[in-house]
Amino acid sequence: MNRHFKLLLSVTLPIFAVLLIGDLVSKSLIDAALPLGERAEFIPGFIDIITVHNSGAAWGMFDGARTMLIVFSFIFLAVLGWMMATERAKNPLFHVSMGFIVAGTIGNLIDRLFFGYVRDFLHFEFWPNFPVFNIADICLVVGIIMFVIYFIIAIVSGRKEKNAKEV
Repeated sequence: MNRHFKLLLSVTLPIFAVLLIGDLVSKSLIDAALPLGERAEFIPGFIDIITVHNSGAAWGMFDGARTMLIVFSFIFLAVLGWMMATERAKNPLFHVSMGFIVAGTIGNLIDRLFFGYVRDFLHFEFWPNFPVFNIADICLVVGIIMFVIYFIIAIVSGRKEKNAKEV
């Protein structure tokens, strides 16, 4: 078994599974405990919990565009699958970022497919206008940041290798 496939199985898959399960379980627990629109303190002065059904994407973009968001999610997952199959990354950061991004995408996709909306519940108490979000959203943001860092490292490493070969 090659190193790339071992990293996919030992890094990407466990991260994906833990994060996806955490997202789905947290949404179910909040749904069961707090009626729609109700608010509860979580970390006073920092984060509260409020149940919201989001029929769009972040910040209310594409509100009501469920089919488009589902199609986009499947296309995005296909691109991620292609990247994971073709990128022979030795840097584990690539595999960690893919676990986060895929978990976040699938977590919100499951909501759109089964409920017709995404179940959001986390809200910054100190930033009232910031949208309500969920664990899947956190996974997407963190995963994309990690991927950008991986990409920058890959570019810098590639330039260093190219310069070393030219000398």
